Amino acid sequence: MSQARNAAQTKPAAQTKPAAQTKPAARISRRTVLAGTAAAAVSGAAVIAYDAMTGTAQAAPARGRPLPQHGVNYDTEREVWKPAYVRREIRAIRRDLHCSAVILLGSDLRRLMLAARCAAREGMFVWFEARQFDQDARTTLAFLTAVAEAAEGLRRTHPGVGISVGCELTIFMDGLVPGKDWRERAANLGTPASEGYNERLNAFLARALRTVRPLFGGRLTYTSGVWEEVAWRGFDVVGVDLYRDETNEATYVQEVRALHRFGKPVVITEFGCCTYRGADKRGGEGFDIVDWSQDPPVIPAGYVRDEGAQARYISELLDVYEAEGVYGAFVYDFIEPDGSYSPDPTRDLDMAGFSLVKVLPPETGLGYEKTGHFEPKLAFRTLARRYAP
Repeated sequence: MSQARNAAQTKPAAQTKPAAQTKPAARISRRTVLAGTAAAAVSGAAVIAYDAMTGTAQAAPARGRPLPQHGVNYDTEREVWKPAYVRREIRAIRRDLHCSAVILLGSDLRRLMLAARCAAREGMFVWFEARQFDQDARTTLAFLTAVAEAAEGLRRTHPGVGISVGCELTIFMDGLVPGKDWRERAANLGTPASEGYNERLNAFLARALRTVRPLFGGRLTYTSGVWEEVAWRGFDVVGVDLYRDETNEATYVQEVRALHRFGKPVVITEFGCCTYRGADKRGGEGFDIVDWSQDPPVIPAGYVRDEGAQARYISELLDVYEAEGVYGAFVYDFIEPDGSYSPDPTRDLDMAGFSLVKVLPPETGLGYEKTGHFEPKLAFRTLARRYAP
């Protein structure tokens, strides 16, 4: 669902933003797809399903210690892209937030490499999460090839580099589940039309591994959705987007613990919470409160900004990950420049965002486009204390 998050501001068809505000690589929201994927989970095909193809699980790593990889997602898909801003933000991720690693999201290799070089200079482990929204297998593999070659070049001077060969591909790649776009594929999950999607997914992932391994000598993972049954044998790391909400609150610890059965290091590739009262109960769906039919878009009455809810959620899940011996965890996400803060609750798009920092609207004189200004939220300060050496 990482890719879904990347599109955190693209809503279902009835709520699509005006064309002028649509982001370049279709900013699909991870949360948007949950309604469709819920059917797959209910059908028994999901929710961190057992995978007979992985063999016997090994013992889980030692519990109760700090995570070796602790970081954030950094999204390179945005309207405003300035190298100076990227350098400043990556420095903040390392020096102020104390991250040891970062997941770079995107479909533009030049942007990915700029951010990767900045992160490498700061001494962080760099994960590339390659994305090609709504493209077929051939196009996806071609992009993976380019990413692998570029990442290997970086790895020659900075050994801490890994690649995720894709994100929730049953939704975001054409050909695994019927549907002309990700919305239709999400709706078709769990229906007879999607039967066999896990087999098709694993066949593609095997092709991806055969493509990338000869080109890249670093760690490989896949950013999976909880409805996907991944054959992890060929990967170095188990990667799962795993949000807690009211539907899995009682079983969340068990779901995390179960990931160790694959006998590999476990990385929670995405977790996080929006910034309003009650967002912790909605988890990955929390973004979906904006009325995009209005121009400018509005937050309906009744939602109350609550940075404490976001901070508590993140801290509680880090407690779980440390207790359960998870290898790495990455908050979604660092910054969302396309959703600015406002003291007017109806205009406070940051309230519906997962970011650890907020940006201000242009009328303040500190608008992101002209200044690159951002301010830490309570979750940022909480995470900085948790991540501090």
